[in-house]
Formats: sequence, structure tokens, C-alpha cells
Amino acid sequence: MNTKHQTLNMFTPDQLDRRSVLKGVTLGAGAVVLQPFLNGLAAEARGEAPPKRVVFFMESNGLYPYHVQPKGVDAKKVERLIDLPLADLELQEAIEPLTPFKSRLGLIQKLSHKISGGGDHGKGYGGLGCFNWRRGIAGQTIDHALASAQPNIIPVLGLGVPPSAGAAFVNSVSASAPRRPTPMICQPDLAFRTLFGSVAEGDAARAFQARNKLLDWCRTDIKRVRDELPAMDREKLDVYLDTFEQMRSRQDRVNENRERLRTNLPAINKFDSKRTTQRFEAQCAIAAASLASGLTNVVTIDAAGGIGNYHTWTELGVTKDGHAIGHSAEAPDSMKFSVAIRRFHAERVADLARRLDAVKEGNGTLLDNTLIVWMSDSGEGHHGFCGEWPLVLVGNLGGRLKTAGRFLQFPTYQSAGHRTIANFYLALLHAVGDKRVKFGEIDPALEGLRDVNQAGPLTEILA
Repeated sequence: MNTKHQTLNMFTPDQLDRRSVLKGVTLGAGAVVLQPFLNGLAAEARGEAPPKRVVFFMESNGLYPYHVQPKGVDAKKVERLIDLPLADLELQEAIEPLTPFKSRLGLIQKLSHKISGGGDHGKGYGGLGCFNWRRGIAGQTIDHALASAQPNIIPVLGLGVPPSAGAAFVNSVSASAPRRPTPMICQPDLAFRTLFGSVAEGDAARAFQARNKLLDWCRTDIKRVRDELPAMDREKLDVYLDTFEQMRSRQDRVNENRERLRTNLPAINKFDSKRTTQRFEAQCAIAAASLASGLTNVVTIDAAGGIGNYHTWTELGVTKDGHAIGHSAEAPDSMKFSVAIRRFHAERVADLARRLDAVKEGNGTLLDNTLIVWMSDSGEGHHGFCGEWPLVLVGNLGGRLKTAGRFLQFPTYQSAGHRTIANFYLALLHAVGDKRVKFGEIDPALEGLRDVNQAGPLTEILA
């Protein structure tokens, strides 16, 4: 029997062998962008456990503890750990969009992170690192530490959403080593081309300089591969393909609706939009597609693009910039605006979770093997002094963490039983197989205190 007939027979229902199918898939234009995805499917077919993914979603200008505190739960109790099921609690309006994920949601209060430095408007590399931000890039940040435990093509994908749509890259919160920043890609369109445009290098780049042709080229190959995959794997590729479809169809939509655009609101493309809200949405789509395709296991999203960058969220009805809101946090209009901004960010976290939950993986979904960490870049407020650093978590790394459906409130700073963000980071490292007992620097003001251990993981959240 010739090769052609062997290939055709391999795909008949009674002879379908998933491993054979995956071995038989051939790639053309999509080789570079699809190979990681197919490698992941092959590993799954061999019965290998999927990698654990982490997304750090850095809230700019502080994440207020009272926005995270469930309704009716006293925030002032300090003498013991409070551990409550979220199912019995109501979320604050500011994070209410996460209610559909309540069973997978974890809220942690009162962890300190003073080693990152107090005051000012952000902690830069000190937020994801455990060192004073004023020292610059003094060490590796936790996203890269986690990436080192599970190496991939792109160790950490950095995506930024600065106020200006013109910035291409910023160095802000992530570093692989001292003085080795990870650039945040700030333009979704550029992020797409950077991540998925590598199929058109050298002669191919010159042959497909027109973006529409490049996208058609990739789309065609991805669709062909989809037809060759077993039915159980096609659904996974659809999420990946969706990003290509969005990019390719944007110009068509603009051309088709040219007349209607004159009299109606434009259908703005979210990948190259100047609107901050839509750039944010697009970056979350890029993050999900990159995780689903197997290009990376760790994504860091910087919602500000560096210390001192302030959004004015006019699309949300906000008329003050972040700096003015931060310096008048208790003013009625600032309180209203901060809830609107926080809800928008909560919606982005929920959207990211939905995208990941749409990708089937093993007996569950990609979200089942992921942890989304929504956290501040500046502790508890605009000029955060980091005696507390609220955490909002979605997912549990395939059951390696006991965060889903829990509210945890630790004793306050310098009280017996107090714990730090470094302990939390160590718990994440242990969950992905890195059993180190120390990450970064310790807070000297906590040394020697009774029942305050800065070494080792936050055992309360480890499965």
C-alpha cells in the first residue's frame, strides 16, 4: 500500500490512533508557531502531565485591601489566621465580575512585602522580586524563577499596557537576573507579530511582507492541521486559531463597514486600537493564545508600563488620572472611579480565565493547570508601604495549591504567625517542583519575632 493510502487509512474511525496521527501531522507555513502546540498534544498522548502555567496580572497604582475583603468579614482581626470558604461569602463590587469563578477563586490578605520598599508609586522589579525597588534590577523576579523550573521556548512572556499607545517596549517589573530586564511588549499588534510571525523570516519575510498574506499563510496551515488532528484535539486548536482569525478579519471588517462607520460607532480593532481598554483586552487574548499554543508557561502583564505611568480611564467614565485618584483615595469621586477601574481589571482576569477554560487539556482544561495571580505593583495603595499586599488568585495549578474557594487572612505585620509575599512565592516554586527554602531577601524588621518564619513556603496553601 502506498504512503498516501496509509495516511488516509490512519484517519479512518476504526483505525484511529492518536499517537500515530500526531506523528503523521506535517507542517508547512505554521511549523514554528504550531510545533510547540503539537509537541504538547504528543506529550499528552503519551500520558505526560501538562506543564503548570502562571499568569501574573500586575494591577497598577495599588490594589486596595477593602476591594478584596469579602463583605461582612472583619479586616482588623490579627490574633490568628482566618480561613473561610468563599462559597459562604459575597464579593465586593470591585471584584464582583469574578463571581462565576468563585469555586476556583482564592483571596489572600495581610501578607507583607516591605522588603520591596515603601512609598512612591510603584515597586518596579521589587514587586515580583524580593528586594528594594530603589536598587534597580537587583535579582531575579519570581516569574523567571518559575519559568526556570519548567523551561520553554519563551521563558516569560511580558505584556504591557502603558497609557500611551505609542510605546513599543518598556522595562518595568520582570527580570531574569540582576541587570537583565525582560521587556514588556506594549503593542498587541507587535506582540502578535513577535510571537507568531516567526514563520516568515529570511526569504519568506520578503515574500510575505503584506500582513494579510502572512496571516492567510498561517491560517491556511493551521486549518489544515486542524483537519488532520483527532476530533478531541481540534477544540484546543480553535482557541489558537481564533487569534489569527481576529487579526486577518479586521481589515475586511473595516472595508465592509466603511459607509456605516461614518454614522455609527466604529468597530475598533482591539489589536492595534489606541483605546486603552481594547489594548488591554487584546493583550489578554495574546496571553491566552501563547499559553494555549505552548510557546510559554509564564506570562506577566504589567497594567501600567512602569513606575509613574498613570492611566486616565475615560472609556470607563473616569475623569481623574491614577495619580490624582491615588492622592485623594477617600474622596467620593475617587472611590467611585477606583471601583470602576478595579471592575474593569476584574473583567480582564475573568476573560482570561474563560479563554483558558475553553481549552481542553487531559481530563480538564488549561485553566485547571494554571494559576492567575492578580496583585498590586505597589502594595496596598498609591503610596504603598507594603505592610499588606492583597492577592486575588484564580486556579490551583492542577491541584498543587489549596487556594480554590478560600479566603485567607493572616495576622498583621509583626504579629505572631505573620507571613510574607516571599513565603507565597516559595509556595509557587514548591508547587512546580523547585523546593528552595529562600527567595530573594528577608525583611530585617521581622527577624527574631515569635512564630514569624520568612524561610520556606506558605504551607497553608500547598496541597
